[in-house]
Amino acid sequence: MKALPSSILFLLVLTLFSCGEKPYFMDTYTFENQKWMEDTTPVFEVNFNGDSSSYDVIFTFRTSTNYEFNNLWLYMSTGGPSCNEMEDKSGFLGRKAKELKIAKKNGEWMGQKSGTFIENKLYYIRSRFCKGIYAFKLEQGVTVKELGEIHDVTIEVLPTNWKK
Repeated sequence: MKALPSSILFLLVLTLFSCGEKPYFMDTYTFENQKWMEDTTPVFEVNFNGDSSSYDVIFTFRTSTNYEFNNLWLYMSTGGPSCNEMEDKSGFLGRKAKELKIAKKNGEWMGQKSGTFIENKLYYIRSRFCKGIYAFKLEQGVTVKELGEIHDVTIEVLPTNWKK
């Protein structure tokens, strides 16, 4: 009987120490009926405290294994304050086209597969941010009104880990 409580304690300690660093900000937008409509534009607003820390902004897209393209074109618009501390490092502000590779030419998935879902990460920005609210807006850039088999998109803002 003593083995049971000590094994539970071991699992609890293992769980606590295996957790990664907590994100500064994290939010998910789920697409209705797994369809990204042309006029749907998820917006994530992040309030930065303006400290001297650097942050990584990462988007994770989850598609199904029935997604019919090998990539995802999108427009990413970033708006927010600029300040003297940023100098000329605010080049990420504005609207930019991005391509996210989802499958190789032979059809092999490039992301993390779990059941019928594929997760693909888009590493968007590594930067410092001025104090204030930044808005990250996503538009699908594929030339179809309805882009199917996209379940959701998650934004993670993580303190930069320079030791990786």
